[in-house]
Amino acid sequence: MSNHPSDADRRRREGEEGTALVLAVLFTIVVVGVVASGTMTLRSRIAYNRTLFITNYQAVMTARSGLTEAISWLRRQTSQPVTTFEPVLDTGVTPNVLDTDDPDIGLVREFKISGNLWARYEVWKEWAADPDPDRLAWRQQFACEDVSEPKTHGAPGAAWHIRSVGYIYRRLDPGVAFNVKPNVVLASELVETDALRAVINLPGQAAVNIRNGGDCNINSNGRVRGNGTAGVYYLSGTGSPGGGGSISGTPSSSAAASYDDSYEEVFGLSFSELTAMADQVVSNTADFPSPLPMDSMVIADVSSPLTITSSNPLTGSGLVIVRGDVDLQLGNNSLFSGLLFVDGDLTMRSPSEINGAVLCTGTLTLQGSSDYATINFDQDALDALMVQFGTYRQANTLFLPRRNR
Repeated sequence: MSNHPSDADRRRREGEEGTALVLAVLFTIVVVGVVASGTMTLRSRIAYNRTLFITNYQAVMTARSGLTEAISWLRRQTSQPVTTFEPVLDTGVTPNVLDTDDPDIGLVREFKISGNLWARYEVWKEWAADPDPDRLAWRQQFACEDVSEPKTHGAPGAAWHIRSVGYIYRRLDPGVAFNVKPNVVLASELVETDALRAVINLPGQAAVNIRNGGDCNINSNGRVRGNGTAGVYYLSGTGSPGGGGSISGTPSSSAAASYDDSYEEVFGLSFSELTAMADQVVSNTADFPSPLPMDSMVIADVSSPLTITSSNPLTGSGLVIVRGDVDLQLGNNSLFSGLLFVDGDLTMRSPSEINGAVLCTGTLTLQGSSDYATINFDQDALDALMVQFGTYRQANTLFLPRRNR
């Protein structure tokens, strides 16, 4: 018998090899197609996410710009505090009043980013009589609000809750609204904050305000000068200032039937609200700035005494609030202009001088040696504080999800 394959066997094997080759080619095509498709999908998703991130980030930054301009608008108004948020567009006067691009909405600006990519922010005003029902519904959700009563229990205009909506859109037709086709809104974000207006309302017009008169110790070479106002102002029935130092004023000491040195009464704000507005907040002596930034608000919330020495004297001007004790040590060489509010005990040794006023809720001790420890009432310094801190300041910012429009 022959061992050589027949012609039929050869044809069958060749057919099988051809089929295998076709299947291999098909499999290769499928694999390459799947890989290519996956790669393209992944690249597309990466590009989409990158674009989404950029546009959303730009929308947040645009909304923040709206907050900044809204607070600037509040500060620019000649009548303070501002009780009505109503930016004006009036090109019929000289100079033109160009507060906004759309006074019916409130504060509106649009600006080009690049190409046909544009940004827009809206800070809505209150207008209960808005004749456009759709716009009124939007306004009722996002209009600015005067929150003075619930926020600070203060007069109208002391605190505003401001909302700013930022948009990023493709401007394909400048003849229609930003959110009308063919224009396309790519991203939108809402940013909210409170704009607060601090006040300075000391219990009495005096160089030193202290709750208990008996806790005011003006020792040798310690000086309190009222300079036309009271030297020391305190609650009646709590003892009298003493210590053998010098207290002068008109009168030198003044006792009052009522006395309120709470943060809310003195500043119109809570401690947490003041902290949110401060230029700098510290929790220990090492971080306390020396000198102070000019006309700054610095808050020290300390568990151990804030210790002032010659290496970190209390110098500069502004408003310093300390929740805790303060110790100006011998030789500290401090020279400060403004208001020092100490919610605790204050010990002030020489040489040191404060021009403006001091409010102390605990025990106050002035102690000189070969030089003086002096507190001078200075109305000009307090007036300068009011100019600086009587303007609106932004509190913490809150980002919230946006609804599509």
